[in-house]
Amino acid sequence: MKDIGKTKQSQYNVMFFTLKLLALFFCAAPLFQYFFKDTVSRSALEHANFMVLLISISIFTIITFIWLIMDRNRKKIKFAVFAEIALFFAVCIASIMFSGAHESYYKFLFIFIVISYTVELGMKIGVIVASLASVFILGLDLFMDNSGGVNTQFQTDIALCSMFVVIAWILGSYVKIANEHIAQLTGYANLDGLTNIYNHRYFQDSLRNKCDESLKNNKPLSLLMLDIDYFKTYNDIYGHQKGDLVLKQLAELLGKNTRSEDILCRYGGEEFALILDNTEKNKAIEIGETIRKSVEEYAFEGQELLPAGSVTVSVGVAGFNGEGDNPVELVNRADSALYRAKFFRRNRVEQYVSVFDNVSHLDSRLTSLKSLINVIHSRDSYTYNHVERVVWYCQLYADYMKLSEEEKTKLVYSAYLHDLGKINVAKNILISTSKLTDEEWIEMKRHPVDSAEMIRRVEGLEDMVDIVLHHHEKYDGRGYPDGISGEQINPLARVLTVADSFDAMTSNRPYQTTKTYTDAFAEIRRCKGTQFDPIIAENFIAAIGESL
Repeated sequence: MKDIGKTKQSQYNVMFFTLKLLALFFCAAPLFQYFFKDTVSRSALEHANFMVLLISISIFTIITFIWLIMDRNRKKIKFAVFAEIALFFAVCIASIMFSGAHESYYKFLFIFIVISYTVELGMKIGVIVASLASVFILGLDLFMDNSGGVNTQFQTDIALCSMFVVIAWILGSYVKIANEHIAQLTGYANLDGLTNIYNHRYFQDSLRNKCDESLKNNKPLSLLMLDIDYFKTYNDIYGHQKGDLVLKQLAELLGKNTRSEDILCRYGGEEFALILDNTEKNKAIEIGETIRKSVEEYAFEGQELLPAGSVTVSVGVAGFNGEGDNPVELVNRADSALYRAKFFRRNRVEQYVSVFDNVSHLDSRLTSLKSLINVIHSRDSYTYNHVERVVWYCQLYADYMKLSEEEKTKLVYSAYLHDLGKINVAKNILISTSKLTDEEWIEMKRHPVDSAEMIRRVEGLEDMVDIVLHHHEKYDGRGYPDGISGEQINPLARVLTVADSFDAMTSNRPYQTTKTYTDAFAEIRRCKGTQFDPIIAENFIAAIGESL
């Protein structure tokens, strides 16, 4: 929509510039007549030609400078616009004065200025220009007519001046109506038809603009992404018409809980976005919590049949990081935070916290490995999000068990690096929507070995090789790649096994049924002594349960 507006303005600019060139051309005619009328000698003719050429080039250069050089900010640089109008007035006045003053046939030249500036700057400026032209023409008739009789020039020019004003008024009114109509259509194009709040297109344009403003003015910017919990369940029970009603009511509720400077948009489906200008992330979290509570407390029709007994929203919060950041990454971070909020039993506010942030205090040994993780992200976003969640679980476990700083670092880093080997797995296997074939499963099972080999090459990470290599070993010895069991498996690898499996159980994958936390805990307990270390399994369940 913004590009269409720029194209339209560019076409207008070409039209205005052409019109003003025509005005200069017509103004030049009486000047040429004046300078050449008494020229008899060749030297005088050459002098006259030189003067006319010099004046024409000067005027054209000044007009071109004002119009083209300052074109982008013409309406902001009022001095430039008024200087341009004054210059055109001077040229027209000179043409009229040199062609007979009050008896000149070139008084109509003002019509070019009236039309041009009325269309460009609106009816008010157009009427002012027409009025000034009329004052000059009628004043010229009054003060320069010495006939002593009826001032026929004045009578004739009243009609001409009236035409100037009428044209400015009619043309200005038309332009005003057209602009209002365009603005109305633009408004319709920017609004979501169902909820009557801004749509996805407007969100993208606004976020780009706000990010630019944030960089330019060095002010904070935050983004909230909101998603209705169990909305598909609500639609399945009551139908899409009732679901649409919930979307409308939620949009109204969100509007009541936002500030005038905030930009509320429907991002798509049951997902909403809120751009918080000049807002730090901590304040954005407070706003998100206020919204979450207001939705939870609102009485939506039929909400009692939902799993939570009420309609709720999950909220993801992210802040703009300034130089080097961009709108796409900001949305991705807010969306990742939203995913985490929905993952942790929904109806909560989560801020974006990257695993990179959590390990930023360490040296640059992981720089190359970070790049590999980002490559995996581009190939399979599930794996990347899986890594972030596993890191999160391991941090919770380490804090709950009060592990030493050294042990915690080993566990968290191993969690972060455990799927590096998937860089060697074919993309079609990583993103497969069905169960893997035997051949594909053999290829997938190579990733712990590949991950360990990559880590082994990085000096200072040797202690994590064994943890990563054996995170798919089972307590009863039926795991891979080495088939070791019990105490043979590194204790931290046994923790990573539980965290990795727990995330696999509770994540949404096309080829498996997603388990609830309760079901996943039950499955972990069922597999104690076979897949999982019994003590570690119970401690892990306690650690995750405490965080909820």
